[in-house]
Amino acid sequence: MLHRFTSCLAALFFLAWTVTAVTAQQAPHPLAALSGAEVDNAVGILNKAGHADDRTFYPGMALEEPPKAEVLAWRPGKPFTRKARVTLLRDGRAAEAVVDLNAGKVVSYQPLPGVQPSIMQHEYDRARALTRADPRWRAAMKRRGYKTLDAISCTPLLPGRYPGEITGRRRILKVLCYDTARPVSRYTGRPIEGVVAIVDIDGKKVVSLIDREVVSAPPSATDKAASADPVYRAPLKPVLNLSPLGRNVEITRGWRIKWQNWSFQFRVERQVGPIVSLVRFRDGENEHMMAYQMSLGDMFVPYMDPDPTWSFRTFMDAGEYGIGYLASSLKPGSDCPLQSAFITVAIPSDKGGVFGIKRGVCVFERATGDPIWRHRNPDTKVVESRPGVELVLRMITTVGNYDYALDWVFSLDGNIRVRVGAFGYLAVKTVRNEKVTGDPATDPAYGTLVAPGVLGVNHDHYFSFRLDLDVDGPNNTFMRDYIVPKRLPETSKRRSIWIVGSKPMKNEGPVLDGRFSDMWRVVNPNRRTTLGHNPGIHIMPGHQTRSVLSPDDPPQGRAGYSAQKLWVSRYKPNERYPAGRYPNQSRPGRGLTEFVADREAIENTDLVFWYTAGFHHVPRTEDWPIMPAMWLEFTLRPFNMLERNPVMDLAPDFKTAR
Repeated sequence: MLHRFTSCLAALFFLAWTVTAVTAQQAPHPLAALSGAEVDNAVGILNKAGHADDRTFYPGMALEEPPKAEVLAWRPGKPFTRKARVTLLRDGRAAEAVVDLNAGKVVSYQPLPGVQPSIMQHEYDRARALTRADPRWRAAMKRRGYKTLDAISCTPLLPGRYPGEITGRRRILKVLCYDTARPVSRYTGRPIEGVVAIVDIDGKKVVSLIDREVVSAPPSATDKAASADPVYRAPLKPVLNLSPLGRNVEITRGWRIKWQNWSFQFRVERQVGPIVSLVRFRDGENEHMMAYQMSLGDMFVPYMDPDPTWSFRTFMDAGEYGIGYLASSLKPGSDCPLQSAFITVAIPSDKGGVFGIKRGVCVFERATGDPIWRHRNPDTKVVESRPGVELVLRMITTVGNYDYALDWVFSLDGNIRVRVGAFGYLAVKTVRNEKVTGDPATDPAYGTLVAPGVLGVNHDHYFSFRLDLDVDGPNNTFMRDYIVPKRLPETSKRRSIWIVGSKPMKNEGPVLDGRFSDMWRVVNPNRRTTLGHNPGIHIMPGHQTRSVLSPDDPPQGRAGYSAQKLWVSRYKPNERYPAGRYPNQSRPGRGLTEFVADREAIENTDLVFWYTAGFHHVPRTEDWPIMPAMWLEFTLRPFNMLERNPVMDLAPDFKTAR
């Protein structure tokens, strides 16, 4: 009876909470995502100006934001500018335009010689067809024992950029293939090792073929248990997160969210996914600005096998593929709780329209099961405790073999946790029978044997987040606090204590590793609290690592941000992507390392922080055949900003039905 009640209740919440994308001509907010009508309008303006026609493709289109001061001064009812920044591609030639949607004109148009925007769906399809038609590739398959191509599936991948290669000058994809008749698991075919086709999309040909030695999988390499349908254990009894009396969160047109003391705006863009803006937290009568804007900037996933068929696999998942473009429809009840608000997202398409992703974003409250504060009075024996609840904004994107969840988590106590969850299946390599010994002395050095004949290749995951933190205003200073041991005089019963030292960072650049106890704070030196503190935000690290690749390694040069855990730059509206706006086949040195090269002064000015969350992924057998969730996170928490604990007024218990 209880199960039936909760299922029906959850279904009602799901139906009530499905929200569609904004399609009206007039956007509800200066930072709202481009609507379908606005995308159509931008394409029409470009066509009328002679910059586009029916042969033009659009690998990128996003809101060109109004100036920051204009956005901060805007109030509902006031007019505001709407512009679109559009990337165009026609006959292999790229260009970028800014279109004024209010005035109906092209503000700027600039050819992009040598730039390769992200690859589009029709180009993937063309690369597959060209590969399968190539006689050299067919001969390579025949040499590996394939009499027909019926059980071969091919995957085009971005090529990176390396000296002496054609990359950088043409639209290039590198295509590898899988044997689907002998899958290594129910999720993927067996890699056909030693063969990669290099395809020129515009030239409509396979320009070269890497064809190395034949690697035959051992007879035992088909993992029948992994490839077959699983035998499920008995289902769990329902464990549900429901809101039986209705929601506490308000979502208004244009995706403005208010929840408890929080308010913020968000949109989803093709390249980086969710962008959270104008984040404010109310403390009594005061409303504190915490961040002007926060988003993922890019991702870097380099593999650690030097073989030519593997070494190019060094992916920039956001800039090369598109996190919003590849967003996945969310499954109620497992991807997000049943009572979530599910939002349909409209993403600009390759041909200049939009396509909708139903349930592309979810917003939900959840009880953490933990007290947000508690205390037991030892004299009275009375326990005071308050239930912890948080609000989550989530999107999940599928980039090849990996799925990534992006969470922005808002807590009642003023903390923001930024979380990334990695799911999916490992990119694996077929290895020979003689290598499958279980002896570390003879197994390959570049990964972990996860099944017979199947090697999980070592790799990294780096997520660079762009954090435009504005602590009670745009002019801030970055402080490094550190613990200083202090020796006490001989007259003291103690011999030592510690005190806190602080030092401002004076110039743009990476925050180099210092003492293990360093604390990072962003403060507003122009404001004082009633106790005399400069209000601040503590950037509290969670999962951190940095790249150990050599600076002269070409992929490391293209993803220079991964060399350090935190960077600070002066705010510039055009500096948005840590690997550059167009990282596909880009030259080294673009993006963040270029932004900070002039080492501008950064005290008491508008700052942007670039946080690298990441991990070295040494595969393990528990990651096979599908990987359990691996979560990374860091926290932004107010530090001497609020007058007191902001949840002292939280009611001891949840509201009950009358």
